[in-house]
Amino acid sequence: MKFKDLLKQNKRDIIRSGCALALSGGFGLWTLGKLIEYIKHKKMERICQRKRQATIQTINNYKLNHQPCQLSQELQKQILNSNVAQIKQLLYEEKMTVYQTVLVFIERILKVACSDNLNIITEINFDQALEEAKIQDQEIKQDKNVINKYPLFGIPVSVKETFIQKNFDSTYGLGVNCFKPAQEDGIQVAQIRQARGIIIARTNVPQVAMTFESVNHVYGRTKNPWNPSRAVGGSSGGEGALAAARGSVLGIGSDIGGSIRIPAAFCGVYGFKPYSGRIPDYGEAKISLAVEGVMQLKVSRGPIARCVDDLIVLTKVLFDKEIYSKIPKQIKDPYFEPQQLDEFPKKQKLRVGYFDVFNGFITPNCMSRAVKETCQALESQGHEIVEFKVDKQLQSIIANCFLKIVVADGGMKSYIEALHGQKFIEEYDLLVQDANTCLGIKKFVLAPLFKLFGQKTLLEYNNNTKVDVYQYLVDSAIRKQTNFQFCQAVIDQGIDVIICPAFGLPAVKHGGSKELAFTALYTWIWNVVDFPVGCLPITTVQNDQDLEIIGQQNSMDLVYRFMKKDLQGAIGLPVNVQVAALPNQDEMVLRVMKEIEAVVKFNSKHPYPELN
Repeated sequence: MKFKDLLKQNKRDIIRSGCALALSGGFGLWTLGKLIEYIKHKKMERICQRKRQATIQTINNYKLNHQPCQLSQELQKQILNSNVAQIKQLLYEEKMTVYQTVLVFIERILKVACSDNLNIITEINFDQALEEAKIQDQEIKQDKNVINKYPLFGIPVSVKETFIQKNFDSTYGLGVNCFKPAQEDGIQVAQIRQARGIIIARTNVPQVAMTFESVNHVYGRTKNPWNPSRAVGGSSGGEGALAAARGSVLGIGSDIGGSIRIPAAFCGVYGFKPYSGRIPDYGEAKISLAVEGVMQLKVSRGPIARCVDDLIVLTKVLFDKEIYSKIPKQIKDPYFEPQQLDEFPKKQKLRVGYFDVFNGFITPNCMSRAVKETCQALESQGHEIVEFKVDKQLQSIIANCFLKIVVADGGMKSYIEALHGQKFIEEYDLLVQDANTCLGIKKFVLAPLFKLFGQKTLLEYNNNTKVDVYQYLVDSAIRKQTNFQFCQAVIDQGIDVIICPAFGLPAVKHGGSKELAFTALYTWIWNVVDFPVGCLPITTVQNDQDLEIIGQQNSMDLVYRFMKKDLQGAIGLPVNVQVAALPNQDEMVLRVMKEIEAVVKFNSKHPYPELN
């Protein structure tokens, strides 16, 4: 063999060996990476299990040692179904003490904790609540008028587990946040305490609080009191479920994409998302620095309850200047100045706009029927009802804006960072996959396929992906302009409030949030434009006709096919609507909600479910 041939052969051998080494090295690094991921997840899983077991043990110990309430069953039932004003009246008439009131709700929570394994409660605060109740009873003995001096005096309150509360974790359903109790209360918890509310429990959320199925690796999956096979919404899902189960008088949640209103809708209760400019930026634990830095979507914090009056009570507390002035300086938001809840607008005849289809997305008949019945209720009170019309291109930009912001950071990197090696719950699978699919593949591969196979909905939301800083700034500017145009459309049409569906469906089946993400469109549009918006129950799903989606009976669109599948077995579930108004018009929203409630009278027609 010639030297040149030998040299060529050696080169080929070297190249082959190098390629083999590179491949084996790459595979080795990939394997090592996967092994490290597995070890991290297992470590977090063990921490989650310990935390869950600690919570269960605490509740079981309390069941064994607590003193049952001695009030009659009839009075206990009355207390559980009472609002803030009614409980205060019962206290004033000395029908029961604050201590007995708290005991009634504690016993209800203990029942909720084991009934159908609803997984609503994350942690309990019973001992401290009973101590506070004893103090308040002593104050009543000295001066009965103290009951009405403080807005929440004697009232059992629950809080979403993301809120900062001294001696408690805010886990966001993540192992990394377990066993790290807060050293002091956050703003909203401090405000509730200043109003003399008695915090009795903390409630469940989705992992990282960004989907409408309240499930995580720490506390499990929360089930709907109306039907345990259905979700409770998220991210304030535990609050919505506890309100429907009558485990507290009222509670507080937070909302960045429907997180107060979706639980209210799924659980047939009342929720209110204030205009973000009237609520401090702080008060909840941070998920990650990157999430905290998202400025294009503002978190709003507000009440969840079983009537509009109680929403108003807690909203007044959150807006109250005097209460805010009394909380410790070190926990205040230095950039925030409270703006009190004013008297409701005196305008007699309102111009009420409505829509039941947005960006071409059609809801089932039960949702549009609820909108129609709401408009009829307002019309019967002398208000003018008109269809709210918005330019189709404007609708498309608003509809896509929420997802654009959520995935813009590099494919949900903000939330992946928060996991610290723990795996996402399956409800995020499609969102994470979609967020990490490059725009080229979406435009030149997926888009033609969606067109070919008639996937109109998927095609509409096919342009959301991770972007660079320049594109993010461009998108942010477009959003600003769009919001202005949307507000201008409301003003030009002379509309005082807008009525629309609360969600794309009634409460979805467990696990349905993967395929049905777009049905949250009707809630996240109000976060994009930053309107104050409330959610209240109107009716229930009554028959098979309510489950039909007009014009989509034989549709090939996968989203509608998933919707129709999810609607099976939905008869009897509550159906809510939303009431929205221009920024800073919170008073108008609450006024109209109260007027609707007075006509519809959902609570008297559809009692909240009993528990087994």
